[in-house]
Amino acid sequence: MLLTNADGTLAASDYARAARDAGITLIAWTLERSGPLASGGGWYFQSVNDIITDDSDYLVALDVLAQDVKVAGVFSDWPATVTFYANCMGL
Repeated sequence: MLLTNADGTLAASDYARAARDAGITLIAWTLERSGPLASGGGWYFQSVNDIITDDSDYLVALDVLAQDVKVAGVFSDWPATVTFYANCMGL
């Protein structure tokens, strides 16, 4: 619901932008629940599974959620990913 395919790249969905613009605080669930992204990402990535190629897309998705959607937080089944991202981005 928060991500969409924008000409072959991950982007904030219209829903995510509208919620953000309405002042709704968004917390994403869940980054790594669906299993390996190499097989399309499963249910949680169904809106973008046609452009998901491998597990590095977790970081791309996380970057879009943080920078474009402006989520307040992200629940993750493997918190090392979000911690790595936050540390690299100085968050």
